[in-house]
Amino acid sequence: MKNIFTILAAGILVLFLSNPVSAEDYFGETDSAGGKDAMAEAIKHAEEAKTHKAHADHVHDHAKKSLEFVKKAEIQAIESENTEGREHITVAIRNLVEAIRHADIGHTNVAYERVTDALNEMYQFMEK
Repeated sequence: MKNIFTILAAGILVLFLSNPVSAEDYFGETDSAGGKDAMAEAIKHAEEAKTHKAHADHVHDHAKKSLEFVKKAEIQAIESENTEGREHITVAIRNLVEAIRHADIGHTNVAYERVTDALNEMYQFMEK
């Protein structure tokens, strides 16, 4: 009987000690950066799209993933009232949509140029 209480107490102790670590991980993710975290991820995918210049399907996939993160960055920028960089986000979205459209029809050079233009806008957003 004494062993059961010891095991139960140890289990409860482990439960209480593991919770603050999980809560710390959760609260460490904030949207207070004004969209810069999501934009950094979008930049990573756009740069990956540029490395696949000869493959339209790879450019398409990475540009699409980048577009998802740019849209998240736009939402975060709106929520944190970061209005200075919104025009850069809008132009980046427009360029990524065009890159995806051109990659779909096999125009990899045009898609590559559009991704490059989108990256320039993303970098300008990060500077603000």
